Amino acid sequence: MQKIKTKCLRALARFSRSGFARKGTLALAAVTVAVGNAMAASKGAAGFTKATQEVSSYQTPVSNLMKAIAAVIVLVGAFNVYFKMQNGDQDVKKTIMLTIGGCIAFIALSEALPLFFK
Repeated sequence: MQKIKTKCLRALARFSRSGFARKGTLALAAVTVAVGNAMAASKGAAGFTKATQEVSSYQTPVSNLMKAIAAVIVLVGAFNVYFKMQNGDQDVKKTIMLTIGGCIAFIALSEALPLFFK
C-alpha cells in the first residue's frame, strides 16, 4: 500500500511540474472567468437597467425635498438674523451670508440633480 501511495505522489509531482498542467490550469481558469462574466453580464445588465430606472424615478421628489429644505433654511436663518439684530450681536453679517449661502447651495444642487441622471 505504501508503494502505491509513493508512486502516485511521484506521478502527481511530475505532472504538476509539466507545462501541460500549468497550461491546462490556466485555460480552465480563463474559461471559468469567461463563462462567469457572460452569465453575470446577461443578468447584471437587466439589473442595472432596472436600478437606473428606479433611481431616476426618485429624481423629482428628491429635488422638491431639497427645495423645501432650502425654504426651511431661509425661515430659520431669517429668525436667527432677526434675533441677533435685536440682541445687538456683532456677527449679523456672517449669519446672513451663511443663510444665503446654504439656501443657494441647496437650490443649485436641486437644479443640478437631474444632470447626474443623464
